[in-house]
Amino acid sequence: MENIGEKLKTIRIYAAGIGRLIRFPNLLIIILTQFLLRYCILEPLLYSESGSEMSGLLDFSILVTVTILITIGGYIINDYFDVKIDTVNKPDQLVIDKLIPARSAIMMHLIINGVATVLGFYLAYRVGSIYFGLIFPFISVLLWFYSVRYKRMLLWGNLVVAFLSSFVILIVWLFEFFYLRAHPVDFANVIPDLRAVTNIFLAYALFAFLVSLFREIVKDMEDWEGDEKYGCRTLPLVIGLEKTKWVAASIMVINMVLLGDGLFILNKMGQMLGFWYFLAIIEIPVVFLIYFILKAKSRPEYHTASLMTKLLMLAGILSMQVISLTY
Repeated sequence: MENIGEKLKTIRIYAAGIGRLIRFPNLLIIILTQFLLRYCILEPLLYSESGSEMSGLLDFSILVTVTILITIGGYIINDYFDVKIDTVNKPDQLVIDKLIPARSAIMMHLIINGVATVLGFYLAYRVGSIYFGLIFPFISVLLWFYSVRYKRMLLWGNLVVAFLSSFVILIVWLFEFFYLRAHPVDFANVIPDLRAVTNIFLAYALFAFLVSLFREIVKDMEDWEGDEKYGCRTLPLVIGLEKTKWVAASIMVINMVLLGDGLFILNKMGQMLGFWYFLAIIEIPVVFLIYFILKAKSRPEYHTASLMTKLLMLAGILSMQVISLTY
């Protein structure tokens, strides 16, 4: 019985380690985001009145799978190159070299990205465009360079992660666009609503970009000790923590102004459900988050700000349900 207990304990430790390595909650957020985009934005706003057929659920599920696989591959290679830094910043959360050998981590990365690339080119075949398939190996290579080089450079790493966060949204629209382009009759039917839906996707992508950029800068403030020890040139190390807080706050002020413009449009259209949701659940928390980060002094407070930002992202994602009811 003792041996069984030890084995179960070992399994639990490895399962928890794998969960930390692949950031399971983040993967769930990506899945939720992409399916809400399909069923709360694309289906009701682009297809409900046109009579056209949207892309197949199986192909879309493969797209979500490819996104998840590339994300996991990115997490693995990032942790592989960050072992020394994470020894300082978060020693209790180390997985590579502690639970998984570095060589095994590299093999996992290569296999996962290989599968994602093959599936991506299958989707390219389905929508009739080789260019769509090239997106996925490009993202994989970008994540490699981010882990090796960009994340240690001033702002470049932050911008790459923010771009990739917004691309989780944009790839859904690109896939549907290429699908429609391969079906000209369906494309013609949805043209009247195409611009409005495109604008909604761009608005969500911009929101994701700005919120992710803010969060990445906050994480740099949280991890400045390990970054400093291993020669990273993050914003807090180059201009100092106090000035970095004002940069982060400025990003959220921009987000707040853009959200205010959206609130004005919703109010003008008489869409009060969307107006009150964005005001109470997103705009007001943004104001509080700006105040909180400017007052933050310690690593636990920076970590709290990072968690609050993730909740803000989730609130933004869930707003798609409100949008589907509003229009």
